Amino acid sequence: MKSTSQLAQSIERFRRGFWLRETVDRPPVGVIPARAWLPIQYAREPLRGEKLLPEDVGSSLARTDYEDSFAARPVESDDFVPYVAAWRAIPWLEAMCGCPVRTSAGSLAPGRCVRSAEELETAAIPARADWMETLYRETARLSETAPADCWVSPSILRGPSDVLAAMRGLEDFLLDLHDNPRAIAHAAARINELHLDVLDTHFQLVRPKLGGYGHIFGYWAPAPTTVIQEDAMGLCSPAIYRDLFMPLSAQIVAHLGKYVLFHLHSTGYRHYRHVLEAPGIAGLEITVEANGPRLADMVPALREILERSRLILMVDGHMDQLPEALRRLPREGLYLAVSDRFVRNEREFKILLGRFS
Repeated sequence: MKSTSQLAQSIERFRRGFWLRETVDRPPVGVIPARAWLPIQYAREPLRGEKLLPEDVGSSLARTDYEDSFAARPVESDDFVPYVAAWRAIPWLEAMCGCPVRTSAGSLAPGRCVRSAEELETAAIPARADWMETLYRETARLSETAPADCWVSPSILRGPSDVLAAMRGLEDFLLDLHDNPRAIAHAAARINELHLDVLDTHFQLVRPKLGGYGHIFGYWAPAPTTVIQEDAMGLCSPAIYRDLFMPLSAQIVAHLGKYVLFHLHSTGYRHYRHVLEAPGIAGLEITVEANGPRLADMVPALREILERSRLILMVDGHMDQLPEALRRLPREGLYLAVSDRFVRNEREFKILLGRFS
């Protein structure tokens, strides 16, 4: 368990080095357990049946993030802020919009629930109040039981394009973008309103700790915060995000406040410039994956982001190129998070910190 004094030092790095973009001793650096990105592994027993139902969800179904991944981390002197969130294996917004939650040994996946773009015009959003109530019940339970060094984060809440890709099926969603963008835009706006309602309820249930809030990317913020995403846009022209979905990102920022960031994968981040143009967006989180572009080749874009805004750089691939990348990147507004596949103990963490000397 992290001490209050250690947390205070990390919070100060986030406050000054990341949010205020000041020059500090070093940027905040976190080591994130790789298994934290596979929350299906939190299940206490193999899942049974073809679908997960709201009444199945609770403490007996899955361990918390803290129980499973954070209580005994081999690296504790980093700046990673421990968290718990309603089980992130569940596609929460998709389920609320009517998608069945299909089960398998390796994942929970939303099933298609709308047969045509025209049906989107009249589809109920939200369609399943029981999934909303389950999320709120789980969030309240976690708030009551979170350890002293642990924050309660919003769970993974995917963006309207991702939810629509689940509701319609990815292939038909992509066709709808061409054939019936009006239906997509109308449904996306309603999904965004649902997202806002879920965020509002989360921050009614969760109170600040040590002057702020935590998030599943392991950072601290001085006010309510979230990281929004539109992963389906990685398959599309950046102009589609700009024209259809950027206004919805801006709506979340305007509603929640100035600590909203945007999540991107290195395998599909071409729309990053349009994201940065969303009024008030706090910055970007980019997950660098082994099957995406080389980290070295991304440096010009990463530098541009840091010169304009803030960047959470989550390194899950191309770790060998990180030292050279860090030499070429500004440090103000940077939060570096690396997988524990690359930093396995305190000794290796100190070697990583040496890159900032």
